[in-house]
Amino acid sequence: MTIVILLILLTAFSIWEFMLLLAVALLPWRSAMRIAQYYEDKAIQTIFSTLSLYSGFKPRVVNKLNKTLPKRFIVVSNHQSLLDIVVIMRTLPDWAKARFVAKKELGYGIPLISLLLRVSGHSLVRRKGDALEAMRTVTRMAKRCRREGTIPVIFPEGTRSRTGALGRFYSAGYRKILEVEPVPILVAAMEGGWKIANLRDFLFNFGNTAFTASYLALLPEPHSKKEALDALEKSRVIIEASLEEQRRA
Repeated sequence: MTIVILLILLTAFSIWEFMLLLAVALLPWRSAMRIAQYYEDKAIQTIFSTLSLYSGFKPRVVNKLNKTLPKRFIVVSNHQSLLDIVVIMRTLPDWAKARFVAKKELGYGIPLISLLLRVSGHSLVRRKGDALEAMRTVTRMAKRCRREGTIPVIFPEGTRSRTGALGRFYSAGYRKILEVEPVPILVAAMEGGWKIANLRDFLFNFGNTAFTASYLALLPEPHSKKEALDALEKSRVIIEASLEEQRRA
């Protein structure tokens, strides 16, 4: 059944990618980007509807915030699977359009999704590429987020955790975003995706694995390098405590 789901999604996304390519080639940039946002929203909705219908996938959302989200903020989250991206995009408020720092390899090979990552203001960086160029790419994303009112999302571990263990947090991309625009920090924890992180586990275990997205704290915007680093460390402590609590339950 999982293979059927993948075929349905890939077929729909291939058609939409062709339509978006036409829009990018023929329309003014602003009009093309409105269409890109339409297809991004449609893709996320379709992924969730299809996975829910055929596999019963419905991530549990835990909201521990005691305040309303401001219009501008950055999301800092751990990273376990590609599902983290679509779950964050689906569970943030409708007005909060997320933009991600992701590995450059995702910019090619996935119908529609790769094209959206390239044109919609996300940041695609090479894992082992030139560090200076990576920071330039992140800076461009941060400036576009500020200009367009979109929400930057970063996974400070830099890669997915294959075991669910929380990895080291790297600060360079996170600090670069905050240098462009000091904003509050929404701390999030994703749990469950590591169990279906590779293709084999996804094909055989998807639908039998619980997935939880927790929004844990909203930290004030930092105004110095030290405040930014302290906030990142606090974010890591909050995420680690949440993961441990969930696994004890």
